[in-house]
Amino acid sequence: MKIKICGQTRLEDIEYSFERGADFCGVVIEVPSSKRSMTIKKAKPLFEEPLMGKMVALTADADHSLYKEISDVLKPNAVQLTANETAEDIKKIKEKFGFKIFKSLHLPMEGGRASSPEKFLDKMKSYTDAGADAFILDTLVPEMHGGSGKKSDWKLAGKILLESRADTFLAGGIGLDNAKEAAELKPYGIDLASGVEISPGVKSWEKIDLLFTALGR
Repeated sequence: MKIKICGQTRLEDIEYSFERGADFCGVVIEVPSSKRSMTIKKAKPLFEEPLMGKMVALTADADHSLYKEISDVLKPNAVQLTANETAEDIKKIKEKFGFKIFKSLHLPMEGGRASSPEKFLDKMKSYTDAGADAFILDTLVPEMHGGSGKKSDWKLAGKILLESRADTFLAGGIGLDNAKEAAELKPYGIDLASGVEISPGVKSWEKIDLLFTALGR
């Protein structure tokens, strides 16, 4: 199972995350609603180290100029689309820039209104056909595009993970207390931000270490 540690803002935290065993690290780029958002200029050093071959740049409804700047300056391993991007958007981005594309899907919060797995599976198929390489099942929180620390409906997530053949991460409210439970749903990977932080964007090395220990790594 892959581990993605997202919402990174400090080079030392990224280096420690990879040293401890993370498979991917994510940096939020130009997303005003996120407390962890960075400009291209500030994010550039985080993508330059030799270990940074598995860096993911997160965007939300970005325009062509931002994708081009991400491509030219950051050269990430993948771009994660976290908002309302369509299958047609994915197709255009893939054709123009050749990024690996991770697409976020936002599930209802735990205890919220029930939803059908078919709705999400149909979206995943259309995105896959357009060129998406992986998915992140995150939590629907109004005016946010991830990093809320809120847990989604994991029963729904489990059904989606069981039926989908796509590489799919589980995100949203994962921390030291439930990482093993998340792993039991057998996702391709788990994706954490607030669950291993001291404050937004500042990672706790102790929590990162405890996370990997809890997962037997």
